[in-house]
Amino acid sequence: MPQQLQGRSPGEQSFRTTEVDVACDWLKTAYGTSLRMRTPAPHRPFQYSRTSVGPLSLSTLALPTEYSYATDPLGAVAITHVVGGRMVRECEDDVTQAGPGDVLAISQPHLPYTGRVYHADLRAVTVPLAQVREAAGHPTGQKARPLRFTRFTPVSRAMADQWKRTVDYVEASVLALPTGSAPLVVDAAVRLLAATVLAAFSTDADPEPVLADTRDATSETARRAVAFIESNPAAEIGLADVAAAASVTPRALQYAFRRHLGSTPMAHLRRVRLAHAHADLVAADPTRDTVTAIAHRWGFHHQGRFAAAYREAYGLPPRDALAGS
Repeated sequence: MPQQLQGRSPGEQSFRTTEVDVACDWLKTAYGTSLRMRTPAPHRPFQYSRTSVGPLSLSTLALPTEYSYATDPLGAVAITHVVGGRMVRECEDDVTQAGPGDVLAISQPHLPYTGRVYHADLRAVTVPLAQVREAAGHPTGQKARPLRFTRFTPVSRAMADQWKRTVDYVEASVLALPTGSAPLVVDAAVRLLAATVLAAFSTDADPEPVLADTRDATSETARRAVAFIESNPAAEIGLADVAAAASVTPRALQYAFRRHLGSTPMAHLRRVRLAHAHADLVAADPTRDTVTAIAHRWGFHHQGRFAAAYREAYGLPPRDALAGS
């Protein structure tokens, strides 16, 4: 009997059926995919769940059958962890096979791809292409060649494991948040995954250094960037946004901070947000407010690291600041 289950929130969907035609139609609707699917193994249903928060989504699929598919360009970066079974996918001239435990980038974001899946359990994460390009140092809106993976598997087994741990962490601590809550935490998670993509996979994303980057790394550039950060601490901003506000490239901005402030733009943003979290803790009502809620408000999703940073800056744990407010 087919069954589609409503998620606990608008960002959650799940689906379960033993009927191949129902599964086929639903997956076509969900992904815009052309696919052919065999009848599933006896007593094993198709199962699918998807959790989305902001631009980030995590899907898990249990597909106890063989199926082949063809799809249009995703326009996003999709990374799949093969938990069980195996799959083969082809993009341009590259054919990649993956089995249990393997991680792979599913396609070049701007190209169509095809594949075949064999009785597989999969975990798939989609990260906005713009965030990956920004993490690589490309200004938002800058026209450039499409991002390309130079290999579709991680650069090492250690980086494959790092990707899995990062996804586990984001799923447990960020995707579990109520829809619409803690937007800075969601923004930080998207940026974390984008940076992990670039660390785990070989791409051509890094922009070429230019002489103007060194020339623009002035104290005035740093001053403009600091003013922008301190005026927008609650906004969902990253390196490229700060660089655009200072009218320089992200690389020039990093040079300016290193040269004149001995720091980085994102470290300064974290310090500014920590100061706002401190002010909120001091002004909070301990009977109503919590350290976790205040930390999330200012984009700190890892409570241990927030507590350590707070203690280093203010000499006491955040719970003591809240209790004494």
